[in-house]
Amino acid sequence: MKLLVCSFIVIFLGLGIPGYAQCDTIDLAFGHPAVTSSLENASYPASQAFDGDTSNTRWSSAWSDPQYIYVDLGAVYNLCQVNLYWETALGANFTIQVSNDASTWTTVATIVGNTSYKNQISIAGSSGRYVMMYGTARGTTYGYSLFAFQVFGYPGTCNNNNLALNQTPYVSSTQGGFPASNAVDGNFTTRWGSASSDPQYIYVDLGTTYNICQVNLYWEAAYGATYNIDISPDAITWTTLDSVYENVASNNVIPVNGSGRYVRMYGLTRGTMYGYSLFEFQIFGNIVLPITLVDFAAVADPNGTVVLTWTTEEETNNKLFQIERSSDGAHFATIGEVPGAGNSSIPLHYQWIDPSHGQGLIYYRLLQLDLDGHSTYSNVVTIDRTAASNNSALTIFPNPATVQLFIRNPAGLAIREIQLYNAAGNQVAAYSIVTTAASVEIPVASLATGLYVLKITTTDRITVTKFLK
Repeated sequence: MKLLVCSFIVIFLGLGIPGYAQCDTIDLAFGHPAVTSSLENASYPASQAFDGDTSNTRWSSAWSDPQYIYVDLGAVYNLCQVNLYWETALGANFTIQVSNDASTWTTVATIVGNTSYKNQISIAGSSGRYVMMYGTARGTTYGYSLFAFQVFGYPGTCNNNNLALNQTPYVSSTQGGFPASNAVDGNFTTRWGSASSDPQYIYVDLGTTYNICQVNLYWEAAYGATYNIDISPDAITWTTLDSVYENVASNNVIPVNGSGRYVRMYGLTRGTMYGYSLFEFQIFGNIVLPITLVDFAAVADPNGTVVLTWTTEEETNNKLFQIERSSDGAHFATIGEVPGAGNSSIPLHYQWIDPSHGQGLIYYRLLQLDLDGHSTYSNVVTIDRTAASNNSALTIFPNPATVQLFIRNPAGLAIREIQLYNAAGNQVAAYSIVTTAASVEIPVASLATGLYVLKITTTDRITVTKFLK
């Protein structure tokens, strides 16, 4: 993939300007609730910017400045890109902001002088539950009008400790006076410089195996135009996690996903006549613990409690699991502990019951602690206690789902049809059935990873809900 040259100026505050970073293709904002500062009229509600239609339905604001629209993603995500599809009444000057609570906002991109009707804006390196377009200057005499406001990213969080700091680097060559150690010393005034030829590389020995989630490159004037980010368990066999093309930026923030001990920038094409020159080579991730977590699920019990279950395939030096709960997907508190098995080579099943969970959408995650003191987090699962408290409501579990998704039907409603849509709004499955069963199973193993919308039609209602695969 190549960099796009758009007819606006993009300023990334605090993050630098990423060259190219691979981003997921699932629109996290599709179908999610939105809030806006104003409406032109009732025909153009905020929800129409998140209905998956990029050229017909739209949100439109009042004819004044400033105006805003933001979406609640339902959980905190690592974010990498925002796409805006404007109607004729576009925004000329605006910011993209993120928040975990819809109260305190952080600006991650500032756009000035926009004249394009489609903006693809990298916000790599940011995270949040709420994403906002805050318009400060309209491009016409009318308001702000968006056909679509798309948000892309990955669930979970990335550890903010720079794993490469003061570790041992290795390079293909060194320009006199600029050793490899300068790229991992945490000092943005010292640099590594290579010979003036292609290819060149620098890699870092992290000392142990990590799940790598992000790489930051801070270039001196002699930057890399085309390069790979590679990972290896032994510094012999390398796997490419991402490829960057036609980079012209001085700072690159690159989300990646892979496990290894060694991480490499392998330069293929220099951006100048000089070599490759890095002020800092930063690497972020989480240590790989000797445990394989097969699944983690939350299910509402008929008695009003929430039952958390998880399974491990094998364990080595596993001390314990801490159960953490949140009401907003961002701020978690420990509510219980379950001892680990220590060492095991067979599948083990765990359970913990939360009797005092509150109402609304509740988030759970596991913190697994190793006997050596290392720790890592599981994926986050959610359960809607508002729906579960209604004995006539249709609910789904587990969420996220891996192999099967179950529809709970405690009131025995007559289910007539079930339709499944992906995040782009395309139907991927449909079932015409008539059943009053208390539980209906939907196979999801063949689905690609991402966000899905489930539409359940009964004789007296239509229920729409979402789940992650």
